[in-house]
Amino acid sequence: ILDSIEKALGGDENIEIDTKERNEYFSKFRIIPFKSIGKQNGMLIGFKADKIKIDINDKKYPQRLLKIKAPPSEIYATGNIELLNSKFTLGIVGTRKCSEYGRRVTNDFSRKIADTGVCIISGLAIGIDGIAHNAAIEKKGKTIAVLGSGLENIYPKENEWLFYKIIQDGGCVISEYPPETIPDKNKFPIRNRIVSGLSDALLVVEASHRSGSSITAKYARQEGKDIYAIPNTIYAAEGIGTNRLIKEGAILVTKPEEILERYELKKDKSISKEIITCKEDNKFVDIENNLKRDEILSNEYLEVYKILSNEPIHINEISKKLSKAVSKIIPIITILEIDGYVYQPMTNYFMKNIEEFTNIN
Repeated sequence: ILDSIEKALGGDENIEIDTKERNEYFSKFRIIPFKSIGKQNGMLIGFKADKIKIDINDKKYPQRLLKIKAPPSEIYATGNIELLNSKFTLGIVGTRKCSEYGRRVTNDFSRKIADTGVCIISGLAIGIDGIAHNAAIEKKGKTIAVLGSGLENIYPKENEWLFYKIIQDGGCVISEYPPETIPDKNKFPIRNRIVSGLSDALLVVEASHRSGSSITAKYARQEGKDIYAIPNTIYAAEGIGTNRLIKEGAILVTKPEEILERYELKKDKSISKEIITCKEDNKFVDIENNLKRDEILSNEYLEVYKILSNEPIHINEISKKLSKAVSKIIPIITILEIDGYVYQPMTNYFMKNIEEFTNIN
């Protein structure tokens, strides 16, 4: 995980991660490596998640999928399968190569919508999909990820950490393919019919020309579902698809309340403390999922947070101001970003997330 973070942060020569910090990161990130499986393609693997096969005639089978043209005869699932028949679901999809605008919009919409108890559906892809899943989790909300590969061949590898985080934090991951199925580019467009099928409505944040998100929107349109789209500049490649959807009749939205009000959805007061139990070799580990935001801001977090301002600052500059090695700051600032306190507008630059946390100082 941290190797991937280091890579994502641009491979700065000052960035070094040791084993102790890696373990500390797992603990703070609430991903516990229950079983030491080692590395796979440079990634640390966490616990072995139980998987079940659900036949189309099973009561646990997602009832929404029975209404699509080609429902899978069976699905494979891991995590909280009760989410498969959630009261209300919203698909949030978009391009892998999202802009900072798309990233921020996705985080804002997903957090506020998940806070009402809506289950967020997406495809675990890099970009908009992953941001939507993670934002839902960080609000202690519900999310389902639909894979285009088997549950034992998580793709993309960059989001393997998110696969485990979704399961551990009460979400669900499914696939219509047997667990050992390897990723295949031809399977992902087909997978999109399930993302659409599980969703009562669909929000497309950013989409390029002929993107997978446009395919998902096509399925949603055929199923007569509401399609929402975020407007974008006419000069942005990632806005071509969403602007076209709006021209074709998708509902233009600029704030999550516009979706929530349409379905009379309000903040779900039932989202509260819960214990998720994971099994490994007949041992059970209770994971507390009710960490309050302010509890996360211990002294070391506040120290980093207070260095930030309304303007982006480079990680090396933060290091100089705190007289701390970059390798010491990365785990802290990564958690702050994941939990919504910090925003990264560009590689290695960080700033306060003003909209969410104006009272923290």
